[in-house]
Amino acid sequence: MKALTRRTALCAALLWALAGCTGRSGSVDGEGGSSGGTNLVEADYHTRATPPLEPGQFEMITLSTLPDAVTDGDVLLGLRGLAAGDTFKVTRNGADVSAAFARAEGGEVRGLVTGLKKGANRLAATVSGEAGVRRAELTVINHPITGPVLSGPHQKPFICRTEDNGLGAPIDANCSIVTQYKWFYRSVTNQGFSELADPYAPYPGDVIMTETKDGRAVPFVVRMETSTINRGIARLAVLDDPHARGPEAPFEAALWDGHVYYVFGESCGVGYQQGRSDPNLVLGALALTEISADNLLINLVGIADRLGKGDLVIHNTLSAFGNHCNPLISAETAMLMKEHITEKYGPVRFMIGTNGSGAALQQYNLANNLPGVLSGAMPTATFADILTTAMTVADCGLLQHYYENSSLDWSVGKQAAVNGHNLLVGNPLNAICQSWVDAFLDLLNPETGCGPVPEEDRYRGPDNPNGPNLKGVRCTVQDANVNIFGRDPETGYANRPLDNTGVQYGLGALLAGTISAEEFLDVNRNIGGFNIDGKPVAQRMRMNERMAKVAYQVGGVIGRGALAETPVLDHAPYLDLIPVANIHEAVRPFIVRSRLQKQTGQVTTQGLWRGVVTQADGYPVMEQWLEALQRPEYGGDHMAAVIAAKPAAAADRCVFGTIGGRLELPDAILLPLGLAQLPLLPQLGPLHDLIPEFDVNVPLRVDLPEFYNNDGSGLGVCSLALPVTRTPRMVAGMPMTDDIIRCQLRPVDPADYAGKLSEAQVAEVRAIFPDGVCDFTKPAAEDVEHSLLYPSLGGERLEAPHSLKWWAARSGKAQ
Repeated sequence: MKALTRRTALCAALLWALAGCTGRSGSVDGEGGSSGGTNLVEADYHTRATPPLEPGQFEMITLSTLPDAVTDGDVLLGLRGLAAGDTFKVTRNGADVSAAFARAEGGEVRGLVTGLKKGANRLAATVSGEAGVRRAELTVINHPITGPVLSGPHQKPFICRTEDNGLGAPIDANCSIVTQYKWFYRSVTNQGFSELADPYAPYPGDVIMTETKDGRAVPFVVRMETSTINRGIARLAVLDDPHARGPEAPFEAALWDGHVYYVFGESCGVGYQQGRSDPNLVLGALALTEISADNLLINLVGIADRLGKGDLVIHNTLSAFGNHCNPLISAETAMLMKEHITEKYGPVRFMIGTNGSGAALQQYNLANNLPGVLSGAMPTATFADILTTAMTVADCGLLQHYYENSSLDWSVGKQAAVNGHNLLVGNPLNAICQSWVDAFLDLLNPETGCGPVPEEDRYRGPDNPNGPNLKGVRCTVQDANVNIFGRDPETGYANRPLDNTGVQYGLGALLAGTISAEEFLDVNRNIGGFNIDGKPVAQRMRMNERMAKVAYQVGGVIGRGALAETPVLDHAPYLDLIPVANIHEAVRPFIVRSRLQKQTGQVTTQGLWRGVVTQADGYPVMEQWLEALQRPEYGGDHMAAVIAAKPAAAADRCVFGTIGGRLELPDAILLPLGLAQLPLLPQLGPLHDLIPEFDVNVPLRVDLPEFYNNDGSGLGVCSLALPVTRTPRMVAGMPMTDDIIRCQLRPVDPADYAGKLSEAQVAEVRAIFPDGVCDFTKPAAEDVEHSLLYPSLGGERLEAPHSLKWWAARSGKAQ
């Protein structure tokens, strides 16, 4: 990983050429194209650290974002290496902006450069002192705050939802609004939040007092900023005391502790819209009656607790997969949100991701692909990535269709064996495969799931009773990711991320003796695939080669990037037996763990807590981990640093019967998912004070250390009591890494069937698979050794996949 993430240019002569690959411009209006002797070096993504300076040398570096990813016309710029007596001048496209700069702690000179034009801007610094006169220049690429920056051209159409969210009409075609500020207070009577009509007036008598991390007792009053960033509705909430500071004093984030709690959104949708945003997404206190597939787990993450301690809590509708299930757009949005915070609120000490399901996907995606955006991740109900999860959706859809139409007697037990499940999660009440079909198979259907896109503008297939509209908007997951997947040149439709060529469904069940040779042959003979419109057909599916290659390059299958460089505390409640949410199989965190083992030789950077746990339980441990994390000098091993900093409390655990953390449900006792928990009021004592007759010796929580093998096995309580099932593709031979989206094929080998098939039946297997069967002992057909870090497909113009670098400009020789 060290070699991957710290790779430098082959020679200085290539540096500007490499910069050109990221969209850099060698000439800017108002200044010449010469670099003035400037040298470019790469900065560390996590720390912005650079190689040691030469004597008398200084450097110029962007601090709020990469120089190729600047947005909204401003960037925080730093000058390093200045002596105490040095004087400096900074220009923006030739205009003097030195007045914005001042020396910060540690001697670094910092300033917010504003007034950047769209596109390339030349920033230059001239330093004079005992070392002589030195100069450095850096080109930054400024993009609109609406994006795109690295995700490629915007999806069209895109329906604005600002009025639906009570934010008024949009002010432009990118669904922007004028930034709004409101203040809310938390009430002691119900723990809910109410808006303050006049934030500078005395607060209501029922306002809760909260204690920040540094021990200050302050009114629980929150300032909320609502704006639009990357076309998404952005909400940022932080403690404020407007009554105390008065209306004349400008807002300063004086009660902010430098920590950001990023609430990602759940589910998976196809975009074409801005999405809905409730203020409670950053306040907490979501109503129990409003729980849906898009906010099933968010009540468990402890939002109000983090606010009360001084964290900045943020959400953006374009980092909610339920609105737009696109990993590059999610990552881009998180990058822009952090840039905005750094420039408008101050330096970020830690940014910690939270929430589960689709939100877990986004956290793992960020850790793998954009190291340094998140300091730590706390996913719940994990999935690794969209592509490999889509394999299960398609496999379950095909298998359920096959069982329903087969002439053979497929008992519940036999179906469970082929699906990779056991009898508990294979019965009709808890059937995981049926849940996948019900929840997400429609993402393959171009006629469903387009939300507010008018019916007359949507795609209608040839068999649609209202007549075809083959040029309409297609509402599929591949269309949501068309910049990544590309288009079929014949149809113009987005390439599908699906492939089951060579997959021997039920192979493991055959070898175990659970299904017969006849059943094994029949399912593979008749399983078929889905056509481009999501309809079952006899032919199996084969993925586009270029699409598969790009998917691995840009980290669409995680594990080949910087995943091990970010601490992850994975909260894994056992949801296999709960019909409403049992698509969150217990195997999913172990898929990520197996990829860590395969790619980095370790699993320590992921702490895995199984049982009944919430992020409110885990946050103090993640905070402890990050406080102990000492990032290495430039070129050092970040994975080793994460491992060395890991506290004992972050080790694998098994938790049952927890009271959990503070909840965000006013007056509620029962949580979703069947977990009975009680709210802990900030101004009241522990549980035995609330219920005096409660026997405090009764254990409310069983919390045991436990080590989990990469396949989910082990000898502890959770390993034995909470069985980890498999996926249909794993039964077919896929390794636990579950990361082969398009397999290499090999000839059928009779030895693979351990005598379960006769010679004639082996011949039939060869007839079913004329091109061969999957060789899961080999990497995927288009696999890459390392995926790109900060992968980019360009902004308004689609480009070939490339990495964005964090360039710093070094001064040349003194004049």
